[in-house]
Amino acid sequence: MALQAELPVLIRTAAELARHCDRAEHNEQVDRAKLLGAAADLRAMGWRLSAGFGADLRQRYADRLEMLESRHPLAGGGAFDGGEAVRVSKTLLELQRAQIRHDMVYHPDVAGMPKYAQLRHFTLHLTKLTALLLDAIDGHDRDDFVNHRIADIFIFGIKISTVAGERLSEEVIGA
Repeated sequence: MALQAELPVLIRTAAELARHCDRAEHNEQVDRAKLLGAAADLRAMGWRLSAGFGADLRQRYADRLEMLESRHPLAGGGAFDGGEAVRVSKTLLELQRAQIRHDMVYHPDVAGMPKYAQLRHFTLHLTKLTALLLDAIDGHDRDDFVNHRIADIFIFGIKISTVAGERLSEEVIGA
């Protein structure tokens, strides 16, 4: 089962992010390469799971941003359309730019936090995603996980890279 195989990866990735935050909080040395590796692992997991379920990750990503944006008071009325920006993106860098613009418009409370606080916030989300993956493996809300949470995993792979100062690839994806 594709979901079962990804559980250890998501657990380790969430733990790596938590370890990074804990070490930073205690003024211990942190390893940026491990942080970037965790982000890459999340993006790779998103691609693998999407392929395993025959889903179009870019479309699911666009749908997810549109759903989140529709719940925001600024929805419509000319505010940034993250879904459309994702749909027309051809590279990871374009997805990264679309994501940061979405975050600045629709999540300024988080986007405006210090980078360390953003990473802690992402750790909370990854922990929640780990529990949701376990629920999906157990047969609960599997469709929700496949339709929404795989995109979330991929999104956090982009967000972590951005907060860590990594410029993602300009190579065309999905070609």
